[in-house]
Amino acid sequence: MPLRYAYFIDSGGCSVTTRAGDCLPVEIHTLGMKDFVGVPLVLGMHVSPHRCSVRMRGQALRIPSVQLIPLIKRDVEIEKLLLGYVQATLIHSAQLSACNARHSLHQRLARWLLVASDRFGSLEVPFTHSYIANALAVRRAGVTVALGNMVREGVIGCRRAGLVVMDPARLKTMSCDCQSIILAAHNRPCPVPPLRVAYSG
Repeated sequence: MPLRYAYFIDSGGCSVTTRAGDCLPVEIHTLGMKDFVGVPLVLGMHVSPHRCSVRMRGQALRIPSVQLIPLIKRDVEIEKLLLGYVQATLIHSAQLSACNARHSLHQRLARWLLVASDRFGSLEVPFTHSYIANALAVRRAGVTVALGNMVREGVIGCRRAGLVVMDPARLKTMSCDCQSIILAAHNRPCPVPPLRVAYSG
C-alpha cells in the first residue's frame, strides 16, 4: 500500500497485520503510545506490504511522507532515533517468531496482554476473543479456555467490550520472557513532527 503519511501515536492503539495466502490477516505488531507508523519510509520505501488499522480511538501526530524522507536525510538526530525504532521493530518481529515457535498458548496470551496493555497505557484491553485469537494465529476455542482460566484465577476480568488486567504482576509470572524483551526494545522515545491530527477506527 502507498504510504502518504507517517504517524507518531500519542494515544489509542493500532494493529499491523499481514496475510498468508488466502487466510485471514494475522497481527504482527500491536502499536500504541510512542509508536511510529511508517517504518518503510525510514528505509526509503514509499509502499508497505502490511496494513495498519486503528483499533482504539486516539491522537496521533502526522507528517506527509514527501516531507519526512528529506527531513531524515537532513537531520542526523532524527535519522538515528527513527533507525533505533526500526531496530526495535526488528527485535520485536524476531522475538515473536521465537515465542510462537517455542512457547505455550498460555504464555503467548499473557505476553500479548502485557504488551498490549503497555502500548495502550491502560489496563483495559478492548478486544474480543476472536480478535485475540486472530492476533495469535490460533483457534478461538483455545483462547476462550485460556482466558477463562485467567478470569477464574483473578488475573483478568471481563468487560462488555473486552478485558481488563486485574493482576499485572501475576500475569507477568504467567508470561514468557519475550514480553520484557519486546518492551525493552521499544523503550526509546521518537521525535515528533508539528502537525497534530485525530484518528479513529
